[in-house]
Amino acid sequence: MKTVIRTLFLVLILQSCSNKKNNSEIFGHWISTKSANTVELKFFKDSLIYYTWDKTTKFTWESDGTKIYYTQLTNIDPELETDFIMEYRLNSEKDTLFVKTSESDFTNEFIKKTAD
Repeated sequence: MKTVIRTLFLVLILQSCSNKKNNSEIFGHWISTKSANTVELKFFKDSLIYYTWDKTTKFTWESDGTKIYYTQLTNIDPELETDFIMEYRLNSEKDTLFVKTSESDFTNEFIKKTAD
């Protein structure tokens, strides 16, 4: 009985340590030229890097399968928000990411960059 309880306890600990909140299908480097300038997103397990207008901003992020919740960590202006939400979906090939913020009807399209 002790072995069963220990095994269940170990399984529960390992599950709680796993990264269930982030969709690994969006990990990687994504580029969009659909805006006025080139926008790049780099999704990592524990961070999101955003490049635009020669400026790099770092965020923490989580996803629930349809939305990405992200919090700004760098380039913070105390007058502006730091928590954001964007809706997302992937195409069937998982090489195009469509994102839309709640404040806009514009959907931006990002293409996954492959290794050079």
